[in-house]
Amino acid sequence: MLRPLILFVTVSSGGALGWWLGRPGGLMGSYLAGVVGSSIGLFIARRIQRNLEGD
Repeated sequence: MLRPLILFVTVSSGGALGWWLGRPGGLMGSYLAGVVGSSIGLFIARRIQRNLEGD
């Protein structure tokens, strides 16, 4: 249950942060920044999950 929660939180927050940071670029800039933010969130989630498996 913890793995999907970590994934949901990090991808959602990364996408929201990207969308917010891309706001000056208009709708397309916000979308692209949101995609990049979600990808970074996915990367962070996978790293956290890998470290949790080692414990």
